[in-house]
Amino acid sequence: MKNIELLEIINEFTVSNINTSIKFYKNYFDFNIIDTYGKPINWAKLKKDNCTIMLETYNEVKKEIDNYPKKVSSSNLIKFKYKNKEQVLNLYNNLLKDNMRIFMNLKETEYASVEFGAYDPDNNMIIVSCDN
Repeated sequence: MKNIELLEIINEFTVSNINTSIKFYKNYFDFNIIDTYGKPINWAKLKKDNCTIMLETYNEVKKEIDNYPKKVSSSNLIKFKYKNKEQVLNLYNNLLKDNMRIFMNLKETEYASVEFGAYDPDNNMIIVSCDN
């Protein structure tokens, strides 16, 4: 097993409204669409710098995966790590300004990070962080 090469880990979110989710990740986190599938779109691959996420509609996932569970709120965390505190503060203020849901207020941690937590439109939990 030592010779098996892992190329990347891509988070794929199951979403209720793909257009709303694309808009969220583009507007707040500056992701760009690099690929889509379906008419109307039911899958999208987004990229920011060297980071990639995929979005797929719940109904499409149910077609592809037998016995896919009912869509529920996620308890998973995904961390978006940024270069500096200013970038984190800008993201935090933009999300607050637009009344987006925050589950963890901005704070400095005991492990020397500055971070906050926000929900995306499908209740996926995103920690936005930087080293302090």
